[in-house]
Amino acid sequence: MRRLLFILLFLVVTAPIYAQTVTLKGSVSDEGGKLPGVSVGVSGSSVKTATDGNGNFSIPVKRNDVLTFTYVGYQSQNVTYTGQASLQVVLKASSVGLEETVVVGYAVQKKATLTGAVSSISAETLTKRSVASLSTAMQGTMPGVTIQQTSGQPGADGSTIRIRGIGSINSNTTPLVLVDGIEMDINQVDANMVESMSVLKDAASASIYGSRASNGVILITTKRGKAGSINTTYSGYSTIQTPTNMPEVVPAWQYLQAELNAWDNAGVSVSPSQREQQLKLIEDQKNLMPDNWNRYDTDWKEETMKDNSVMQSHNLSMSGGTEKLRFFGSGSYLKQDGLIPNNDYSRLNIQLNTDLKVLPWMNVGLISSLRESNTKAPGLGTPKSIINKSLYMLPTLSAARELDGNWGYGKNGDNPVALANASGYDKDKVSEVLLNGTVTMTPMKGMEVVGQYSRRGVTTRGTKLITPYTTSLKGQVMGIYPAEDNLREDWQETIRNFYRAQGSYERTEGGHYGKLLVGFQAEDNNYSSFYGAKKVFELDRYYLDNGDGSTATSGGGANGWSMMSGYARLNYTFSDKYLLEVNGRYDGSSRFTSNNRWGFFPSVSSGWVISKESFMEPTRSYLDMLKVRVSYGLLGNQNIGNYPYTATINPGYGYYLGDNKELVPGVAQTALSNSNISWEKSKQFDVGLDVGLWNDKLTLTADYYVKTVYDMLMKFPLPYYAGMQPAFTNAGDMENKGWELSIGHRNKVNDFTYGVTLTLNDNRNKITNLNGLNSQDKTMVEGYPNQGIWGYLNDGYYADWDDVANSPKLGSAARPGFVKYKKVYQGENVDPKLIDTRDMVYLGDPFPHYEFGLNLNAGWKNFDLTAFIQGVGERAMFMSGVGLKPFAAGGNLFTHQLDSWTPENTNASYPLLVPEANTGDNYVRSDKWVRDASYARLKNVVLGYTFPKALTQKLKLGSLRMYLSGQNLFTLSNFEKGYDPEVTYDGSVGGEFYPIMQTYTFGLDLKF
Repeated sequence: MRRLLFILLFLVVTAPIYAQTVTLKGSVSDEGGKLPGVSVGVSGSSVKTATDGNGNFSIPVKRNDVLTFTYVGYQSQNVTYTGQASLQVVLKASSVGLEETVVVGYAVQKKATLTGAVSSISAETLTKRSVASLSTAMQGTMPGVTIQQTSGQPGADGSTIRIRGIGSINSNTTPLVLVDGIEMDINQVDANMVESMSVLKDAASASIYGSRASNGVILITTKRGKAGSINTTYSGYSTIQTPTNMPEVVPAWQYLQAELNAWDNAGVSVSPSQREQQLKLIEDQKNLMPDNWNRYDTDWKEETMKDNSVMQSHNLSMSGGTEKLRFFGSGSYLKQDGLIPNNDYSRLNIQLNTDLKVLPWMNVGLISSLRESNTKAPGLGTPKSIINKSLYMLPTLSAARELDGNWGYGKNGDNPVALANASGYDKDKVSEVLLNGTVTMTPMKGMEVVGQYSRRGVTTRGTKLITPYTTSLKGQVMGIYPAEDNLREDWQETIRNFYRAQGSYERTEGGHYGKLLVGFQAEDNNYSSFYGAKKVFELDRYYLDNGDGSTATSGGGANGWSMMSGYARLNYTFSDKYLLEVNGRYDGSSRFTSNNRWGFFPSVSSGWVISKESFMEPTRSYLDMLKVRVSYGLLGNQNIGNYPYTATINPGYGYYLGDNKELVPGVAQTALSNSNISWEKSKQFDVGLDVGLWNDKLTLTADYYVKTVYDMLMKFPLPYYAGMQPAFTNAGDMENKGWELSIGHRNKVNDFTYGVTLTLNDNRNKITNLNGLNSQDKTMVEGYPNQGIWGYLNDGYYADWDDVANSPKLGSAARPGFVKYKKVYQGENVDPKLIDTRDMVYLGDPFPHYEFGLNLNAGWKNFDLTAFIQGVGERAMFMSGVGLKPFAAGGNLFTHQLDSWTPENTNASYPLLVPEANTGDNYVRSDKWVRDASYARLKNVVLGYTFPKALTQKLKLGSLRMYLSGQNLFTLSNFEKGYDPEVTYDGSVGGEFYPIMQTYTFGLDLKF
C-alpha cells in the first residue's frame, strides 16, 4: 500500500514535467552541408517550421513528440523527441534528388535545378540492347528525339537522328555530337565505353554551343577509373540476323502469264505462233522443272542472298587506381556480316582514360583512343542495289551460273549473283586517332579553371577493284561484263584541332547560390585527299604500277575552315526554389565573309519549384517535385559547307582561241555568288513541367515548344538565259511546333521489382516563308511541311469507254481499268475534263508523328527482363519505281501486284495490267500510292540471369550474367506487304532498300 501511494505521488509530481512544452533547437544537413528551407513539423499537429539559411531550426515540442523532416529531393525522416538538448539531422537524397547530376554544356548540373529541356540515358540502357550502332540503341528512350533506322547494311545501319523536327531545308539537319567535348561520329563510339549521355533539346540548354546547336546537341561522356582495386569486365555476344520484311516475287510461269495478259490488255499484237509458244512455256514452267537450257526459273533472291548472317561483339575493360592515379581502359571488337557475299563490316575501338592528381588543387586527364573500321562491298553496284536487282530481275533471263560454269548472262551481262561474288571489291578502311588532354585547377574554394586541347585525325583509305566476269547463255559465251577492269585507290585525311580555356566560380550564401562560367574555344579543320586509277591489268596483279599507263587518272583536293568562340553562363538559385540561367555565345566562322562571320546567340531560362513553397506543405508526404520551366533563346547553323558565299571556278571547259580557232582547256564560273550570306538562325520557346511523386515511384516530364527557323539558305530559280546556277540567299523561314511527354513508374514488391516508362511526342513542321516561290515539284510549299507529299486524288478506276469519255483525264492514255483522278481546281476558263498540276493536293507528311516508346523492365531474384516497344502513330510514304509498278525497269512482279483490275475484279488493288511502257498515268504521285507507314514494333526483348554469388565466389569471379536478346521481333502495320514501314525507299529505279535486320542474340557479362 505504501509503495502504491509512492508511485501515485511520483506521477502527480512528474506529470507536468512530461507534459511541459520546451523549445528544441537543431540543424539539418546532408553530406554536402547545411540545408536551408527544410520543413520541420510535429506529427499529428499543426506545429511546423522550416530551417533558416544556415540550416538551423527551433520548434516547440513535448517529450515523445515525433518530428517529421521533409525536403524536396530527399527521403523524409522521423525522429522522436526524448529530451535531447539539441538535434542534428542528416537527410539522404532520394533516387532522383537534388544530388543527381546531368551533363550539360561544359559543366554538370543538379537535375533538380535544371531549367532547360534535357534528357539523359544511362549506360545500362544503351548496352542492354546489343546493337551495332549507338544511335539505334537510343531509339525510343527520349521524347522529342526522332530516331529512324532506315537500313540494315553492315556499317551503314546507324539511325537518322533529328531533335525536335527538321531544322533546315538545304543545310545539315543532324545534331551536334560531342564525345568528351570533341565532335565525333556517334556510330563510331562503342556503347561499352559510355558513362552517360545527355541530349540538349531547347535553346536554353543548347545555346552555349551557339551556331552549331540549331539541330540540338548530344553530349557523351566516357567512363573514368575510380580509386580502388583493379576491376576487369568482359561483355560479349553473338547474333543471328535475318531480314524483317522482303517482298515475294512470282515464279516464271506467273510472270509469263502476267506478261501475256498485259499484252492483251494493252492491245499489243501477238501472233498465233507467238501466243502458242508463250502458252507452252507457261505450261512447261508449271509442270516441269527448269533445266537451265530450255527453261529458266531462277530465284535470283535465293541465289544472291543468304537467309541469315552473323554478328559478334567483344569488349574487355579494366579500371582502378589510387587517389593520385586512376585509369579506365577498354578494347572492343565488332564484326558484322552482310546478306550477300563480299559484304561485311568490322570495327575496333581501343581507349585509355587516365586521371592524375598532380597537386591537391590540380588534376590532369588524358583520353587516348584508336578507332578503326573496315567496310567491304562488291566492286560493282552497292549492296542495296544488288539485293534489289535480285528481287525484281526476271526469272526467265538465264541461270545464276550456267551449265558450262560461266556466270549467267542475266540482263545484258548484269547478273546480281555475279556482281556479289565476282565483280571485285570495294574496301574502305577508316582510322581515327584521338588525343584529348585536360588540366583542371581549383586554386580556391568554388573556383575551377579548365584548359583543354585535343587533336583528332581521321584517315580513310579506299580501294575499289572492278574485275570483269565471263557470261554465258545456253552454252554460248556472251562476253565479259563489264567491258574493262578498273582499280582506283583513294586517300583522305581530316585533322581537327580543338582548344578550350574556361573558368568558373560558384558560391552559396544562406539560401542563395550563384555560379558564373566563362570560356574561350577555338578549332580548326583541315581536309586533304588524292586518288589514282588505272585500267587494263595483266596477270591479275592489281597494283597501280601494273596497269596500262595510258589509262591512268588522278586527282585530289584540300579545304579547311576554323571557328573562334567566347561563351558564358550565369546560374542563380534561391533555396533551390527559384531558378535562373542565362547563356550566351559569340561565334565567328571562317565560312563567311569578315562582315558576316560573327554572331551572338543568347538564351534565358527560369524555373519555379512549386513543391517547396510553404503552401504546398500538406502535399510533402507524397509530392517530391513539382517544377515549372520556361526558356527562350537563339541558335544558329553554320554547317552549310565551306565558303558558300564565294564564286567558284571549275576546270574542264574548252575555248576556241586564236586565228586557227584551236580548242584549248580552260575554266568557267558555273554559279553566281552572294557575299552577304550568313548562318541560318532559329529562335526557340519552351515551357516544361517536372513532377515526382511517392519518393519518385511516379515521375512525369512534359514540354511544349515552338522552334522558328529563319534566314534559311535558299536557292531561287534564275531565268534560263542567266547561264548559271543560282546563289545562296538568306531568305526562308520554317516553324516546328511540338510537345513531349515522359511518364515513369517503378516499384518493388518483396523480391520483385518492375518499372514502366512511356515516352510520347509529336512535332509539326511548316514552311512559313519562301518569298512566294514554291518549288515546282512541290517538295517546298509555303504553309506545309518540308518534303510534304503532294499529288492527285484518285476516283477509283475508269469503268468503261463511256466513263473515259465523260470523266476528267490527266493524259490521253486513259482507258477502262486505269486510275481515274478527281478534278479539284475550279475557275474561269478551266477545262473541267483536263487535270493538271493545279489539281494536286497535299497528301501527307513523311516525317513521323505521334512517336512512342514503351520501356518495360522487371526483376525477380536473379532474373531480369526488359522489353521495348516502339512505334509511330502517323506517317505517310509514297511508294515508287520497282516498289510500286509491275514490270518496272523491265523487271518482275511481286505477288501483291497480281491483284489487278479486270471487268470482273473492279475493286482490285492495282489498275489494269499492261506493259510498263503502256501504263500511262497510272503511277503518278497520288493518294492511291501513298501508304500508311504507322506501326508498332516489339523492338527489343532481353531475358537475363545472374548466377548466385555463392557460385561465382567458388569460381573466383565477381559476377556472371548470361542473357538472350531479340531485336525487331514483331511489327503491327498496314504498310505495303513485304516492306518495312521504318525504311526509306529510294535508289536509281525507285523503291530500293537494304532490309532492317531481325536479330537473335546470346550474350555474356563477366566481372573478375
